[in-house]
Amino acid sequence: MDSQRNELLERIAEGEGLHLDFKHCISDSGKIARSLAAYANTDGGSLLIGVRDNGSIAGVSSEEECYMIETAAMLYTYPVVEYTTISHWVEGKTVLEVAVEKSDKLPHYAPDVRGDMVAFVRCADKNVLAPPELVRYWRQSKSFVPSELFYDDVMKLIVDEIRISGFVTKEFIVHFTGMPVRKVEDVLVNLMLMRVVEIEMDEKSVHFVFTEEYKNQ
Repeated sequence: MDSQRNELLERIAEGEGLHLDFKHCISDSGKIARSLAAYANTDGGSLLIGVRDNGSIAGVSSEEECYMIETAAMLYTYPVVEYTTISHWVEGKTVLEVAVEKSDKLPHYAPDVRGDMVAFVRCADKNVLAPPELVRYWRQSKSFVPSELFYDDVMKLIVDEIRISGFVTKEFIVHFTGMPVRKVEDVLVNLMLMRVVEIEMDEKSVHFVFTEEYKNQ
C-alpha cells in the first residue's frame, strides 16, 4: 500500500498534463463527461478526484463520487466511455482515480457548455474541441479502403508547403487557393486516410505534418 501511495504522490507532484487531471470534487457531470471523452479520444489518462489544482489532497466520499462518474459516463458520453476506478488512501483521505484507456470506438462525444454533443481531445492539460478533420477521419477510417493516391494541384500544394515549411494549415490552403473550407477539409481528410499527413495541435493552432510512413517512403 505504501508503494502505491508513494507512486500516486509522485504523479501528483508532477502536476496536471496530457494524461493526468485533478478535480477537487465533482459538481458538473457534463464537465466530467468531457474529460472522459477527451481521454478516450486521445491517448487515455486518469482523473484524480479529491485533489486540488495545487496538488494538495482534499479527499472525497468515494460512493457519491462513483455514482456521479457513472452518471457522467452513462448519460453524457456517446458511445459510452469505459473506465475503471481505484480508491487511494492518502494522508487519511480518499482519492478516487478514474482511469480511461484510448478507445477503439472513436469518436466519443460529450456535451459542450451549450449542451451540444461534440468530440473533445486532450491537449496538454486541457480538454479542447477535436478539429473537424480529425472527427471526419475517425468516422471515415472505419470503412476506408486504401487505394493508389492521386495527386491533384491542391494535394501537390499541400505536400510542397509541408516540404518547405514543415507543416501546413487549413487557413493557408483556403487563402492560397480560394477553395471553400469544406472542400479543403475533404482534401486534408483524404490525405490523412492515405497516411500522408497527420494532425499536430496545441491550444491555439492546428496544423498538418507528414506521417512517419510517408516520410520514410
